[in-house]
Amino acid sequence: MNLPSVYLRSLFLTSLVSFLTPLLLVGSTIAGLMLLGLIPGLDAFSQWSSGAILTFLQTFGSGKALEGSLVIGGACGVVGALFDTYIFYRHSNFR
Repeated sequence: MNLPSVYLRSLFLTSLVSFLTPLLLVGSTIAGLMLLGLIPGLDAFSQWSSGAILTFLQTFGSGKALEGSLVIGGACGVVGALFDTYIFYRHSNFR
């Protein structure tokens, strides 16, 4: 099966962007909550919210938040690659 290089480049970029998007979203949310904790009166909310996010990530990472975020990023990367493959298939069939 001879795949064009355009498709492989698109598949790589889609997988990379789909992998990095949830990592950046979770990272920026935790960073924003840390900055929100500097405001007096909101520090308890900030600690509770960031703790809830870290607990959620630990669920997917066998007790480690970093592993959980990598698992979620990997799953999103695979889904992005599947969508890109589907779009390539549909586009090549309609030509």
